[in-house]
Amino acid sequence: MLTTAAVAAAVLAVLALVVPSRLAGATWPRRSPAAGLLLWQAVGITAGLLAVESLVTVALAPAGATHASAVSAVVDGRAPTRWWSVLAAVAAVLLVVRLGQVFALSAARTLRARHRNRVLVDLVATRNPLLPRTRVVDHDLPLAYCLPGLRPRVVLSRGVLDLLREDEVRAVLAHEDAHVVHRHDLVVLPFAAFGAAFPRLRPVRTASEQVALLVEMLADDRAARLHPPEVLARALYKLGAASVPSGGLGATADGVLLRAQRLVCPPPALGWGGLAAVAAGTAFVLALPALGVLLPVVL
Repeated sequence: MLTTAAVAAAVLAVLALVVPSRLAGATWPRRSPAAGLLLWQAVGITAGLLAVESLVTVALAPAGATHASAVSAVVDGRAPTRWWSVLAAVAAVLLVVRLGQVFALSAARTLRARHRNRVLVDLVATRNPLLPRTRVVDHDLPLAYCLPGLRPRVVLSRGVLDLLREDEVRAVLAHEDAHVVHRHDLVVLPFAAFGAAFPRLRPVRTASEQVALLVEMLADDRAARLHPPEVLARALYKLGAASVPSGGLGATADGVLLRAQRLVCPPPALGWGGLAAVAAGTAFVLALPALGVLLPVVL
């Protein structure tokens, strides 16, 4: 069991310290943002599970040779007590509580900020009959973002309408609608939560930034199906990166130039072979915690 815990810890170290930088440096996710997002989610979920699993395995090690026999011994009260196993059990509980707390607090803060922003927008914004499902705020700063949720809003500022041509405005709206319809905020939320909770951990920060960038690329691709890609690219160049109010979902300064270049000169789509390789890699990463449970049985 201790050997299994060491293997799980080693795999966790690779996922946490090596994979994020390699995945961030790869170019294929730009060819298929959806596949890249799936792999990033698999890495995040598996890393969290392996962290808990390695501690639980250490905690159960004195009780049996496999997880099943150790749990049975603990339930029957036959498990011997070791100070290090008790310490590992406490650490596992604290880790689970901490992970749940980080996600819950971040989700609550995001929902509160989104609600306040929505109320404020409804008070000060106006409706434009030519721009359905949007709210227009009287502000000189060029700003375009969405407020996802059960009552979504797409918010534009007067500065955007003054700066962009009509076709560019509609391309930006299609981009924001893609965020709303496909609930991209739910994809970003876990990574943003852990990025805010552990800002000094470079792998966590890298994952948060890359997931946000791939979500924007995914919305770009959906908007480019309805509008000429060069129109959306031109709008991105003009808008630059105004800061999005708290609770909103929109582009940041990082990656705007890359996204615009990608729209003007799109890379070749990832072929079936590449997609199959990514799917296999994603499935393998998700299976690692289960393999950790089976490893003591094999040994």
